Amino acid sequence: MHMRSKKALITLSALTILASACVSDDPSALPSENLTSGEISLTSGLVTAADCGQLLSHLKAEGLERVGPYGFGDGGYYGIDVMEEAMEDDASSDEAERPATTSAAEDLAAPEAAGSDGGGEGESFSGTNNQERGVDEPDVVKTDGERLVVVSGQNIQVIDVTGPTPEVAKTIRLGDNFWGGELFLAGDKAFVMTSGWSDTPLNADFSGRYFPGTQTSQILEVDLESGEILRTLKFEGSYISAREVNGIIRVVLTAPVGQNFEFLFPQSQNSEDRATEANKEAIEESTIEQWLPGYRLEEGDDVIESGQMVNCDRVHIPGQFSGFGSMNILTIDPEQGLELLDATSVLSTGQTVYSSTDRLAVATSRPPEFDPQTGEPVSGDQEFRTAIHNFDITDNTSTNYVASGSVPGTMLSQYSLSERDGYLRVATTTEGWWNDGQNQSESFITVLEEAGGELKEVGQVGELGKGERIFAVRFMSDVAYVVTFRQIDPLYTIDLSDPTKPTTTGELKIPGFSNYLHPVGDGFLVGVGQDGTDDGRITGALMSTFDVNDMLNPTRVATMRLAPEGLDGDNSYSDSPVGWNARAFTWWGADRLAIVPVNYHSWNDQSGSTEGSDAVLVKVGATGELTELGRVSHPVTKQCEGGYIEEPELLEDDAASSTDAEADLVEAIEPAPAPLPPIDEGEYCWSYSPYISRTVVIDGNLFSISDGGVGVHQLDGLSEVTYLPFNN
Repeated sequence: MHMRSKKALITLSALTILASACVSDDPSALPSENLTSGEISLTSGLVTAADCGQLLSHLKAEGLERVGPYGFGDGGYYGIDVMEEAMEDDASSDEAERPATTSAAEDLAAPEAAGSDGGGEGESFSGTNNQERGVDEPDVVKTDGERLVVVSGQNIQVIDVTGPTPEVAKTIRLGDNFWGGELFLAGDKAFVMTSGWSDTPLNADFSGRYFPGTQTSQILEVDLESGEILRTLKFEGSYISAREVNGIIRVVLTAPVGQNFEFLFPQSQNSEDRATEANKEAIEESTIEQWLPGYRLEEGDDVIESGQMVNCDRVHIPGQFSGFGSMNILTIDPEQGLELLDATSVLSTGQTVYSSTDRLAVATSRPPEFDPQTGEPVSGDQEFRTAIHNFDITDNTSTNYVASGSVPGTMLSQYSLSERDGYLRVATTTEGWWNDGQNQSESFITVLEEAGGELKEVGQVGELGKGERIFAVRFMSDVAYVVTFRQIDPLYTIDLSDPTKPTTTGELKIPGFSNYLHPVGDGFLVGVGQDGTDDGRITGALMSTFDVNDMLNPTRVATMRLAPEGLDGDNSYSDSPVGWNARAFTWWGADRLAIVPVNYHSWNDQSGSTEGSDAVLVKVGATGELTELGRVSHPVTKQCEGGYIEEPELLEDDAASSTDAEADLVEAIEPAPAPLPPIDEGEYCWSYSPYISRTVVIDGNLFSISDGGVGVHQLDGLSEVTYLPFNN
């Protein structure tokens, strides 16, 4: 979505578009005066319909303006190929008052400020590496200190950690039409958010007609004691993310609008006009169920209830058409199971979810809009923009829309957003990879404030990393730390104490870059990213510490390569999952211990290929020094598939000494390793170490989790306790 240009001609054109898009001849349609108010942004001034009749009239008007011989064009909708002669037969809210709250860290000196990752005084286990204190995020691994619950493949693994040796207590099958799960724990229950697929519509009646299937989002209520799936709540659409604040879960998903149409497609250009008329007639005769996404609540094989996901008066409509999609927020109290407390929707898409303790923001990067006939920009703006919708979550029974706005450029991740004292701070980059290598990119911090249903800009600082893009960002209290990169990594410090005048105060230029920044107290940051050369070539996973006590002069104190010694060099590569998912990082504050998974791959002509994955334990000193305490890995797995293995040639000298050499080898390794399974001729075999994606500390033990299983080691000394392979 894009802010309107201030040129009168473009404004007049925009209002004309608004009038044509949002008003129909039906007197029950949404009134135009609710949708036009001078010079507005495309995301501000959202309105709701009074009832389903009014909303349906609005959707029909939008659909009739855009439907063609192939349905809604490139909107991803399905139709049916028909013969020309068959076509003719078939075609017969009030803004909430907000308190001044603080969701970000009060002081960089407090390591607990960066969410609740564990290791504080009196804590016996680590939690998810959350972005904000008081806001829990879902993950593939959760623990309550007595059990470790892991989403693995299509299963949930429940591991009992109360005994001297942890053991797998239950393996709970989640189903076949399922992928990408993450969960929250609530007592003896887990609430698992997943994406899946349904061969039947969840609400609209398609009996006797072709239905191509639809992507669904699912929330499963799982009893961890019995291993039963109590209920499953399915929705048409795609799961994005979720947050838990004050014990209330809010799930964000996107869903298509108007997908339940059986449009007719022409088989030649001569029949396109008749196909268009037939499709328009289908829209004229449509019901609200064909437009809005549906849901279904299942208990075992029984459907308990089904219907429309969001009530019509909870659907918010942007000032200008924003595509046939909806962004939906579901409010759930785990104590009441899968009974929805509230569902609200915006007729727009959503990509990135951020939450403080009183606001939930959903952001979407949108490309510039061009007229398909002329190629000219529709709004005069030829830049990507990021649209943001803000919701009030202070009421535990509902999620209420507050305001919308947009900023230039695209965001990196949820860490590009931060709310503090009523201001939303946003980090974006303009003209990045889409600029055909012209290197005109620039990064900004923009400060927004809620006013009259809009998120209005009150301050902005730019010129961060000219010709580069943001690789990491962290907001802490009244400071933002931004890493940009193209050839050399500048770390910027930005003073946000005056929201109307954000100011860049310091800059540190070093080779390589950080993907993730984590505060560790006493004015120090840990960065996880890539080492690099002065000419911009990256050379492997790296951990760094930065002293940011002096905002005018940030410095890098120490660095540590994360790949095993001897596996660095030109023919090697290493990275950390922390670079793309901050939840892979563990900070155990009691011991000032950072635990970082690292994956590596190395090759040469003599020894061939070596790859593996470790969880690296690094002590961070009070003044930023880094000391590796050790690393753990998972058992190497051998796999074979069709191919040809050439047995090595045995030379005469080797044959003379082979027996003694083999005996020496067996004597040196106790107990003797189990023999590898025989290799059938024609097979190709390889070995690999499962990639470690998460680590958790519980009662003095380090749990490392991969797709293959869970490794358990004593935190002090890293002696192995057990390895628990997954039975997927």
